[in-house]
Amino acid sequence: MQTETLGRYLRWAGIVVGVLVVLYLLFHFIGKTINLLLISAFFAAAISPLVEELEKRKIPRAWAIAIIYTVLLFVIVLTIAPAPSIIAELSLFFTKLPELINQINIPDVSVFGITREQVLNLLQSTFILDRLQEVGRELASRTVSITVSLINALGITLLTLVFTAYFVINAPTLVPRLLFLLPPKLRVEVEVLLPPINRCLGAYVLGKIGTSALLGFLTYLAISTVKVPYAGALGLLVAVTNLIPFIGPVLGLIPMVIAAWKMGTTIVVTVVAISFVLQQLEAWFLQPWLVGPYLNLDPFELLLSLLIGAEIAGVLGVLIAPPVAGTARIIFNHIAKKYNLVEDQDNTPPLPTAETVVDALELPSPDIDSACEKL
Repeated sequence: MQTETLGRYLRWAGIVVGVLVVLYLLFHFIGKTINLLLISAFFAAAISPLVEELEKRKIPRAWAIAIIYTVLLFVIVLTIAPAPSIIAELSLFFTKLPELINQINIPDVSVFGITREQVLNLLQSTFILDRLQEVGRELASRTVSITVSLINALGITLLTLVFTAYFVINAPTLVPRLLFLLPPKLRVEVEVLLPPINRCLGAYVLGKIGTSALLGFLTYLAISTVKVPYAGALGLLVAVTNLIPFIGPVLGLIPMVIAAWKMGTTIVVTVVAISFVLQQLEAWFLQPWLVGPYLNLDPFELLLSLLIGAEIAGVLGVLIAPPVAGTARIIFNHIAKKYNLVEDQDNTPPLPTAETVVDALELPSPDIDSACEKL
């Protein structure tokens, strides 16, 4: 018996080692192709919930993908078309940032123990300003090459979209064929977990990126109406920094305040109000509707995932930590429910009523008829 168990373990260990060796060789020789396929599979999982919603409205799967791609390509064209002017504007903003900061006159008051000198030292940090100026000069010198790189990236994006469309269209038959390689019990578990994981990834990718892009565009429109300089660059910074939970809105607001400072207190207050209103719009309407129901993370779990992601992979880790943590949460909930590790809230007993309390205490029930006769 022990020999059979040991043999089974050794067989599984050999299979795992063989799979790892094959994966290493594949990544070593055709790593770029595998990365392209993995990215396509990720986006296929992201847009699958949206495709399924369109299918419920009697739209064929192929036409649903065509509609999504049309909107996506329209957004990509709108992004690339103004790229040269936005890059030039962003480089000019970074280059003139020290001059803009020197124009800021901060009142000599202490707020939460933070003095005026500490704020100025932070804003005028030589290390930060030198890095930003270097980025500005690099962008200014490579505006054309960056635009060409964006166009080249568009070709790779189109190829990725082709693979993504293939995966989504053939998902009903492709997924069972891939899962056929797994043991029957594990295959059933994966089939149960795939739909909620797809919804989680789709909600975060489409929801977070979509809301961030919309927030950046609305910021650009709003601050352009009050003539704040570098509006295009500031809108782009808001869209990018908004991808970072918690501190992203603050990071996007600081450049706007710096750019608007020389225009007077009224414009600065207006810029802060615009940022506040747009953030409330995202927090109360867009995020709960698009992302909240599917990410399934409480604030502590989200913060913990961000810290771990930042520790492992820096900024990239911060961006991908929420969907990874959401997926882990879905798997944990499934395992906990299967093995009864936590109580099922749906099966909690109802609150006791007056009758159940009386029965439990074995008290005599009141005779209402005799009481009425005495009255």
